[in-house]
Amino acid sequence: MKISHLAIALIAFPMMGHAERLVQFSKTNPVTFKGPQDLTKVATGLSADQFKLKQTKESLLGRHFRFQQVRNGIEVAGAELIVSTTNRGHVFQVYNNTSSAKFNESKANIPLISSEMAMENAWIKLRGNGDLLETPEASLLYQGDKLVYVVNLSASSPYGHYTVQVDAHSGNVLSVEDAALPRMKRAEVNTRTNAPVVSFSRALSKLENKNFKSQFGLNGILVNGTAQVFDPNPVVTLQRGGLEDTTELSVFRPAYSTQELKDISFVNGVYSLSGPKIKLIDFESPNVAPATSQDGSWMYERDNVAFNDAMTYLHIDRSVRYIESLGFANKRAIFPKTLEVDANGVQGADNSHYIPYSKRLAFGHGCVGDNEDADVILHELGHAIQDHMTTWSGGDTGAMGEGFGDYWAASYSASVANGNDPYPNWVYKWDGHNKCWPGRVLDATHVKYDPKTTYRAHVRIGSNQSDELWSTPIYQAFVELTASGAPREDLDKIILESHFGIGYGVKMPEMAQAIVNTARQLFPSKSYDQVYLRHFRTQNILQ
Repeated sequence: MKISHLAIALIAFPMMGHAERLVQFSKTNPVTFKGPQDLTKVATGLSADQFKLKQTKESLLGRHFRFQQVRNGIEVAGAELIVSTTNRGHVFQVYNNTSSAKFNESKANIPLISSEMAMENAWIKLRGNGDLLETPEASLLYQGDKLVYVVNLSASSPYGHYTVQVDAHSGNVLSVEDAALPRMKRAEVNTRTNAPVVSFSRALSKLENKNFKSQFGLNGILVNGTAQVFDPNPVVTLQRGGLEDTTELSVFRPAYSTQELKDISFVNGVYSLSGPKIKLIDFESPNVAPATSQDGSWMYERDNVAFNDAMTYLHIDRSVRYIESLGFANKRAIFPKTLEVDANGVQGADNSHYIPYSKRLAFGHGCVGDNEDADVILHELGHAIQDHMTTWSGGDTGAMGEGFGDYWAASYSASVANGNDPYPNWVYKWDGHNKCWPGRVLDATHVKYDPKTTYRAHVRIGSNQSDELWSTPIYQAFVELTASGAPREDLDKIILESHFGIGYGVKMPEMAQAIVNTARQLFPSKSYDQVYLRHFRTQNILQ
């Protein structure tokens, strides 16, 4: 592709020391380049052979070329360059997170262990004594001067989804981290046991055999079904606080509504919750197969896991279709593949999570079942949305990921009749804010951003959380704008589009400026950008 008209006049944004990483270009003084690879030297000063074009994405504003920095042909962890162009080929933004650190060329660049050995060493370190839940993977990367394998694997025992770093020369395990993104902070529980370690090769063979058998499903047709669900939850529908998991079932009956399930599968007289947007599967304990139907209806109450299955299918399918209606469809589709979801997983814990490396979601049923509340379902979908749009890792992405998920849930609730009542600035009105867990709020305007801090997920800031520092300005801007007549669709479109062209290590000021810029570009005749700017300034995220 020929990219032309790269403007050389830069706009320096007030981003608290990060202006050099996110830069927008004006439309003046055009410069012509032969192709995307030529942009790397201009943007970074590094030679083109230090990059590989890893991904190209299309969005509402144009195309985004993601270049990965390499050394000796091996990727440098977190070092990437994203060049964003308009549909006419004008470069309008560059996100530069490349590394200019000197590299010791005398260090060996050939690993002494194989990727298979790295995965086995990770398994042994975890004392794996159960089954593999996903196909493990190992990526060879440079972490500084150190050559490492980043291993992702999931196990039934010790239960969890893990990211393990293994030294590619010595084979020593360097670190073990939780690879999943949970709704709330997990208790620090050591799930490892002294049980004998199962052979890794045997566990892998067992998983491969299982996956092979699952490929031979029967082809059916797509039809519509019906389900009895909460939309979004009984607290909103009944306009009643104080509901508990132990409240009598009869109290909830006025809160149910019958909704259409679009494009479910019909095979040999059996209807199943498997469609083009979402497919329910069982990949985590408890081992409960998704509920099927003989008549295409899921008319259950909240004491039945089939109710949770229907809730999960309906709200994810509906949200993905809504995203497509905003223009993120076909070549711009955020989800090119069907999402796989376990509606009864997480070992039954009162938590839910998204697993980036396998791109799957799972919901727990502890206390109030997580997927009885559309807020939880859409929050977890929020992690999947961000993960499919960009490299969502490092920097402040922990807190921003949680905050975005809360925003995405609240944006939907606001579109439902009386959806903001009775607690307009609560998220998880049913699943949280009760004896189960405290939930989160969307109006923590007194919490201020500190540029010296890296904001991870679920970190306490006084009586609030890091997640609320991000959800507050974007949701309060949403409240102000919708009250003045702005369509919800405009605002969700801005928030989604702003993620394209952003990369590893993004901080809150950079993401905030991207939102302001996107609002100005998508809706130049509106004042949306000024409203977002004011709310980000309130939290000290932008100055």
